[in-house]
Amino acid sequence: MKKSFFLAGGFALALFFAACGDDSSSNGSVDQETDGSSSSVEDSTDVSSSSVEQKDPTWPEGARAATLSDLKKYYILKVKGETFHLGTGIKEGMFSLWGIDETDGNPHLALLLIASDFKDGVIKMGSSNTMDPLVLDEKLATNKILKDINKSTKDMEISFIVKDEKLMYRIDKGDFVEAEVEQLKADQSLVTDASNFDKKRLACTVSGNDTTQVYSFYKGRYIMERVVGKDTVSWNAGYVDTYRGYTFFVSKFATGPDLAMMTRQVTASMDSIRGNSKCSKSDFKYTDVDAAKLKGDWATLDKSTNTDWDFNLKASMDYSLMAAAGMNENKTGTWDVYGDVLLLKVEKLLNAAERKCANSIKGNVTEVSEKGFTYNHSDKCSPALPKTWEVPVFE
Repeated sequence: MKKSFFLAGGFALALFFAACGDDSSSNGSVDQETDGSSSSVEDSTDVSSSSVEQKDPTWPEGARAATLSDLKKYYILKVKGETFHLGTGIKEGMFSLWGIDETDGNPHLALLLIASDFKDGVIKMGSSNTMDPLVLDEKLATNKILKDINKSTKDMEISFIVKDEKLMYRIDKGDFVEAEVEQLKADQSLVTDASNFDKKRLACTVSGNDTTQVYSFYKGRYIMERVVGKDTVSWNAGYVDTYRGYTFFVSKFATGPDLAMMTRQVTASMDSIRGNSKCSKSDFKYTDVDAAKLKGDWATLDKSTNTDWDFNLKASMDYSLMAAAGMNENKTGTWDVYGDVLLLKVEKLLNAAERKCANSIKGNVTEVSEKGFTYNHSDKCSPALPKTWEVPVFE
């Protein structure tokens, strides 16, 4: 299910985006948790950087597909006759498209966040991989275009090529034109490059609130846990990137009602989030687990209940989890790996109405080999998901 966010009034960006209250409160703003399933932004683990020579006969002679390394952070593009601002961020799977209108002297904003692997130099946008756009003034042409892109079942494509060392783009099958680089002066008081978050952990508290929000950052990804005392009461995880001075979090996995998107302005020292959150920063280490090594069939036998388990982590980033005999179980959904953390989103569950199980599961993966792996997960559902997995034995 997609989330919609409609913001009234003028730009007032600093006030709106800096509203960093407790995430557990509920209202219609972007900064708060909302009911529903996980974000519509689909995840992407393999980000293309390969060069494709003259793949499309409609390209100019001598052109090649652009790669992520060819991209600057910001560009000014024309889409359907209107001016838009494209943000590529840290090139870890999330892009942003902005409509900014200042014709009446009072800036207005619209924003669309896009998940794309940039395969063959193409950013595809449609209902399957975009967040419902932030819209401040629905009467503006740019805002209507973003909303139309978001609702369309047919993807719009921005294709990028390199010819004579120039980056060029086209919309769908239109003509190629040179991409105009946009230079934005960085606010040195803020984190403006999301790669600076990697391997950092922020424990943030709001005055008068007994909940600590603990953010752990991986390459373009985050996990945020809400901790009361020593207990983690909920968590969510997904994309993180920075654009135009703001840090965006778009969740893909969550234990309860999903936090679709939140924005933050994090100080350069990472000692606070602008607003009323104070943070303590620490470093942590993780070893990247290659998702390709986890893909395939795994099995285990729970001798205590005489239950055979089968765990299929598919290359499509879907999974199925089945248990037969002693205690029956059947889960299906999507999966991903952030650093050394394996995350599972539960989309279908056997006898869901009769059971109280989390919407998502996470845990550290260790001892990964061609023979198996250990999954130290947080699942408390019954029957409990095993922690040791091995290659299935065949007759």
